[in-house]
Amino acid sequence: MREQSRAKLIDAGRKLFAEKGYFNTRISDIAQEAGMSQGNVYWYFSSKEELLKAVLADGFETLGDLMRTAAEGMGTSQGKLDNLLEGYLAFGRERGDFNAVLVSLIGHGGDELFKELGFDMAQIGLGYTQSLENILSQGQSESSLTTDTDPTILAMLFFALFNGLNLTYGQGWLDLPPDVIRDAVYRLLGMIPTKN
Repeated sequence: MREQSRAKLIDAGRKLFAEKGYFNTRISDIAQEAGMSQGNVYWYFSSKEELLKAVLADGFETLGDLMRTAAEGMGTSQGKLDNLLEGYLAFGRERGDFNAVLVSLIGHGGDELFKELGFDMAQIGLGYTQSLENILSQGQSESSLTTDTDPTILAMLFFALFNGLNLTYGQGWLDLPPDVIRDAVYRLLGMIPTKN
């Protein structure tokens, strides 16, 4: 029950931080969104900042697990990339507002603000990139990638694509059919799809 209530507050905080911005959201707004009293919010989080940290930690951890699971899974690089894309799209549909929270915080202080909150964005990004690089390196060794471009550069292109979609279209890009997104990623990375 406690974990459910805590998760409900994290969801409410993420939603409101995305819609109104962290600085414009009040604890009373979060309590109302979660269907709880303000006292319940403070039972789980000592401050709005602590709730923000929990929202960020939840999103970063989920994305990191998604990246690692795809990279460490069995199978071909295409299968791993497909699993990663499927998970990434599911994350976007379920928690797409997380990206809006990130963009808002970047606009309000960027790296320094994240450091104040206890997050090293370079280290987080490095972990994501290493997982994707492993998949792409495997693709090069399997000859399913048609390019010999450094996997780090390819990983940057991958993240640039999705960051650009999030910045330009918000969650609207998630309405595209998954196969259209997959095909665009394949073309961007130079992956030759195999027939199943």
